[in-house]
Amino acid sequence: MRATAVWRKWSISISLACALWPCSVTWTHAAAGDAQTGEKIFQSRCAGCHSDAHGGSPLGPSLVGIIGRKAGSGDSGVHSRALSETNITWTEASLRKYLVAPATQVPGGNMPVVVLDPAEVDHVVAYLKSLK
Repeated sequence: MRATAVWRKWSISISLACALWPCSVTWTHAAAGDAQTGEKIFQSRCAGCHSDAHGGSPLGPSLVGIIGRKAGSGDSGVHSRALSETNITWTEASLRKYLVAPATQVPGGNMPVVVLDPAEVDHVVAYLKSLK
């Protein structure tokens, strides 16, 4: 290849990267959800197994104070063995990944609910952050 052709190809690649870079940063940046909307979603989709108050449920753990807690830890409710054996500490990012694909994140876990809508995930995470 001639030097000018290589330069042109490199220049186009750099231009595309610069043009697309803000989109990728925006996509990976955590969006702010609405805790009140998240509470409604939680009540309709999560409360069957999880509690949003201190004390667990017979099916799953309380999610009070989940941010910063090691997955599968705590004495409120039932935790799957698979979840207890992970090295996950719940952060906003790890919760987002888990809610979208729990079986992929923790193979052998007991989480049957998947939240695919990114806005719903943002709202649920906002609500979980508010549970202290």
